[in-house]
Amino acid sequence: MAEHSSVLITGAAGEIGRAAAELLASRGCSLVLVDHDAEAVSALAARLRGATAVAADMLDARRVAAVFDDAAPRLGAVVLAVGTEGPIGPLETCDDAAFARSMTVNVTSAWLGLKHALRVLKPKGAGSIVALSSISGVMASPMMGAYAAGKHAVMGLVRTAAREAAGTGVRVNAVCPGPADSEMMRRIDTRLGRPDAAQSVPMKRYAAPAEIAETIAFLCSDASRYSTGGAFMVDGGYSCR
Repeated sequence: MAEHSSVLITGAAGEIGRAAAELLASRGCSLVLVDHDAEAVSALAARLRGATAVAADMLDARRVAAVFDDAAPRLGAVVLAVGTEGPIGPLETCDDAAFARSMTVNVTSAWLGLKHALRVLKPKGAGSIVALSSISGVMASPMMGAYAAGKHAVMGLVRTAAREAAGTGVRVNAVCPGPADSEMMRRIDTRLGRPDAAQSVPMKRYAAPAEIAETIAFLCSDASRYSTGGAFMVDGGYSCR
């Protein structure tokens, strides 16, 4: 990433987006922090040097286009971290409207983010896009069919975008966390009636958002300049099956 470029993070007020923002700010990056929660993203930007808050719904195509247009002059990297766990339970009991909502949040936000990030970065001949997928984007996720469907779709978009952009100097990769220490994971555990999903992880603990942020920061940096189209697992060995 060029010295004077900035990183745009969507879903910046969420736990992984926030951890990525804090880490990148500590490394001297200027940031454009985007979230639908205006109060939360403004509070985050206020305590990070070189950060600007933008209140925006990543499902609003016109608003997303405008956000990227505004960020375009200095934009060097993009982190797409919007997501929701969606409905929990067997496929046959999944509410159709809840499924559609989950797919919209997880896939449409990534679609619009990728589309406009590529539009802005390709003419520059450089840049990095990092999308948050999941272990559920590369393997089965029983009782979380809607989430798995959405995260598999994100992987399809990432791999396709990576191939399309490879000759332009723009890289596109996915970070695939396993169970993480987050409010989302606690909601999932509660709804599945289990005390601690960390026991299913070979490392026997949840990932810290800061650990996931380290991989995001690596992929935003020039240290990963020969990596594109990858699914970077941050899962404590969960997917090694």
